Amino acid sequence: MSANHSLILFAGNMVSQLPSLFACFGYRTTGTVEIAKGLPQIWEYTNWPRRSRPYNVVHKAVLYNGTWTAVLDREMTMILDQEKCTTCASQFNIAIFGYMIESVSGTCALYLYSPEKVRGLNIQNFEILEDFGDPLPQEVGITTEEMLADGTMRISRRMGFSDSLFAHPTSKVLIVGMEDPARTQTHKQSSTSHKQSNTSTHKQNKRAEIAQPVHRIEKPWWKLW
Repeated sequence: MSANHSLILFAGNMVSQLPSLFACFGYRTTGTVEIAKGLPQIWEYTNWPRRSRPYNVVHKAVLYNGTWTAVLDREMTMILDQEKCTTCASQFNIAIFGYMIESVSGTCALYLYSPEKVRGLNIQNFEILEDFGDPLPQEVGITTEEMLADGTMRISRRMGFSDSLFAHPTSKVLIVGMEDPARTQTHKQSSTSHKQSNTSTHKQNKRAEIAQPVHRIEKPWWKLW
């Protein structure tokens, strides 16, 4: 997988509780679940905006490997929301680990909650903005430079989940559709703005129709009556 994605791992088999799990992060599942096999199909199904799907619906790829329930988060927001991660870990009494990486911009982050935040590392523009807690045993031997390349993925593998499982030919990856509240709000604001613009234009046109100029019959300058 390219170094431009985010993965969040939930301890144990959480597949049957996905609606409640995603609700922790403000998502509302739409009831649509598909099966994807292979990376090309996974990327196609989780791409946003997705053809013939509502603008405010996003799709997450989910895979359980016997230890972790992994969610491929193309929006790269879930693991960065510390409050929601803590709430979710506490609600389900599970550990949550995840990372995001965008190596081109020198940005990556990894977090572990159990249920409170145990470890937090956030690097942006090649600068460390947060270094919370003791480094995990799985971080040993991985430098900051390596972290921005493939270090976060190596740590995930050491913790028991390899991102390569999404590409394995025998893996049946669930694609879960859900409403994204942020995009719903943006869509509503855009629609409202568009309606207001149309209303304003309509009113202006109406005023223009009412205030049509009076056509006067001008007399030749030499006639005074």
